Amino acid sequence: MSGLRISAAGLADLARNKEHQAKAAGADGLDIRLSEETGMDARDIMVLRRFTAERQLLIIFRCPKRSARAFHGTLPAKTFATKAKTNETGTVLGYGGRLMVSDYDMMSCWRYTGTGFQKIYISALEPGAPRGRWSPEARDLVRDLNQLLITKLQHGCQDDFLNAEKNPGVKLADHFLAIRMGDGIYLPDPIHCENFYMAHALFWPYLSNSRHRGSGSAGQG
Repeated sequence: MSGLRISAAGLADLARNKEHQAKAAGADGLDIRLSEETGMDARDIMVLRRFTAERQLLIIFRCPKRSARAFHGTLPAKTFATKAKTNETGTVLGYGGRLMVSDYDMMSCWRYTGTGFQKIYISALEPGAPRGRWSPEARDLVRDLNQLLITKLQHGCQDDFLNAEKNPGVKLADHFLAIRMGDGIYLPDPIHCENFYMAHALFWPYLSNSRHRGSGSAGQG
């Protein structure tokens, strides 16, 4: 892993500066607390809460390292093509020595129907393809979000990537954030995340060994 090296005190100073910027932009106490827990920028959490409230959406994210919150808006998001892992600061050196901060990984996206949640499939229309054409709904939703977010979304939803061999699955160290129609719920590990899915009648596509079920889960949810 390669990325920026900085002291804990330096990280804390940078994070405080980001917090001041977020408050000046209108972020409230929940946005700030969720940023501290998730490593996402408080301004982006504010945007996501407003966006999901307006459109009656539920979006679940796998979060970056908590230290990454010091660098959103200063460094660009880690690109999909960058396979190197971020270091303890949540940063990574990409191609040509370009320094990037860990991006936000969408797990799934759902629209509230009045009685429950209906999946919005955000991935290549060819099941299991790492790249390819998206549906107009998915394309427009991510485009609209990226016009508002500081750290831009770099790819589709992990749940919808139906390749069991290449899907990264979930790991015990993973932590998550559910943005539910204006609310934000921190999920500290995959067990809490799976329980959240079950409580909202969402399809959880991961097996007991944490691997993705693959193409057999197409059309679920």
